[in-house]
Amino acid sequence: MKRILHLVVVLSTVVLTATGCDFFRKLAGRPTSTDIEAMRQAIALREEAKVQAAQTDSVPVVPDTVAAKPEVKPAPAKETVSSSSQANDGKKRYYIIVASFSKVENAERCAERMAGRGYPGELLKFKGGYTAVGVLGTDDMQEAQASLKELKRQDFCPQGVWILDRNRK
Repeated sequence: MKRILHLVVVLSTVVLTATGCDFFRKLAGRPTSTDIEAMRQAIALREEAKVQAAQTDSVPVVPDTVAAKPEVKPAPAKETVSSSSQANDGKKRYYIIVASFSKVENAERCAERMAGRGYPGELLKFKGGYTAVGVLGTDDMQEAQASLKELKRQDFCPQGVWILDRNRK
């Protein structure tokens, strides 16, 4: 009897060592480590699809395709960027463009999120019906470049942010 018990313990140890917990999980009808990893990957793919679906309306705007002087409209119910040096039309010359949307509502939501993170901005209308979200408006190019570097260090900063020069011909 003692031998049989010893043999069962040794066999259990060998099975556990060779197969890990998956053997017992399978016996209990629970998911194995392979099943768990497959579920984890499926969840990651679903989350990525959600992010891509939310960004389908977001279109990157290449500086060569924008109008020379876009119409600037302040974001609704949000504080606009102010500075002591103003361009002759009352608007800033340089803006950091964080996103561009075909629907104004999406641009407004993006401007609200950026303002909530301490970067209030303005909505910039472009030819073709796109509305961009510009933050950290300034009349100094060096200040705009420094602000762009600082914004890129933030974990919420979208990829592809760039500086718009409203006076570019």
